[in-house]
Amino acid sequence: MRHFRRWGAVYLLLLLFVGSWLGQFFTQLAEFTADQQQHGQPFQWGEYLHEFFAATFENWQSEWLQLIFQAILLLGAKHWLFRVDAEDLERIEAKVDDIRDRLAQPSS
Repeated sequence: MRHFRRWGAVYLLLLLFVGSWLGQFFTQLAEFTADQQQHGQPFQWGEYLHEFFAATFENWQSEWLQLIFQAILLLGAKHWLFRVDAEDLERIEAKVDDIRDRLAQPSS
């Protein structure tokens, strides 16, 4: 469970990416099939896959640059924004440890 807490955002982004890519695949497939039927041409997977990957990679570089920038920004923000929370938690844990130690000592 700890693994999913730590890496859950990555899995969510991967799921969204695959879902949107599948959505593009099927909507473009429907459009390509309709276009082929309109022109009286038979459907050919080779032509469709060529068109699909051409459309996919058309803006691939800019999309990856955006994704990498967002990941770096989020990682930096995580350390910058949540540093105070981590320090607060460390102080609280130290106080709890002090209380635990005092309660564990036999009374004089």
